[in-house]
Amino acid sequence: MNPVYTGAIASQKTEYRFKIGTIRDKKPEDWIVVEGTHELLVDKKDFAIVQEKLKSRQRPGKSGEINLFAGLIKCGECGKDLTIRTTHEKFPKRIFSCKTYNAYGKQHCTQHRVEFDTLYALVLNKIRECAAAVLTDSEAVAGRLTDTCQAEQKDQREAMERTLAKDEERVEVLEKMVLRLYEDMVAGRITEENFNLLLEKTQKEQAELKAKVEKGRKHLANEIRLAVDARQWVESIQEYRDITELDASTLNA
Repeated sequence: MNPVYTGAIASQKTEYRFKIGTIRDKKPEDWIVVEGTHELLVDKKDFAIVQEKLKSRQRPGKSGEINLFAGLIKCGECGKDLTIRTTHEKFPKRIFSCKTYNAYGKQHCTQHRVEFDTLYALVLNKIRECAAAVLTDSEAVAGRLTDTCQAEQKDQREAMERTLAKDEERVEVLEKMVLRLYEDMVAGRITEENFNLLLEKTQKEQAELKAKVEKGRKHLANEIRLAVDARQWVESIQEYRDITELDASTLNA
């Protein structure tokens, strides 16, 4: 988790108060990070992948079992996690179901129930199938994978562009609102106290939207090396041709 492995130095990682000492650890996004201070030990792309996988690590459940698919499967309808539980049937089964459905009921989503054993078998077979296909014709598989990723990326970029356009329009609306609020205060239509309250609320929304737009624009500017990624995937999956069981490490890989 330490960015020192990527050639950076991180400081201000804890909150410290005079006479009290260290109070708590800060979130990584609040650290002060200086890039390029020394030679990197781990490729930044690999480091980023590891950070995402660390987020999916889960503690053992009440029964002491680890959920191999923790953080990896989402509801195709609402996007929330599919959580695991054991049924209260005569012959109990471990099943996955939508987190939204479990919390709020069928008015908000559907169960999307799938048995653990069924999912396990499907994923194991798919990994073996993909590995076998790569060993037969790796170039063809890499090409299909790149084409698929490009199509998905195009859809994602278009969706993000639409969202960013709406956010930028909202920022413009808020700027006009601030001007009208000031005019209303000067004209005596609202008090200075109400003006300050409304201004604070408007400026907070402005700041949040501008930060969101800036982050989105940076994301769109980063071109993903799809062909390279596809070839790396092709090279990595070959070793799983004869896999007989799944574990969390393999699934995350």
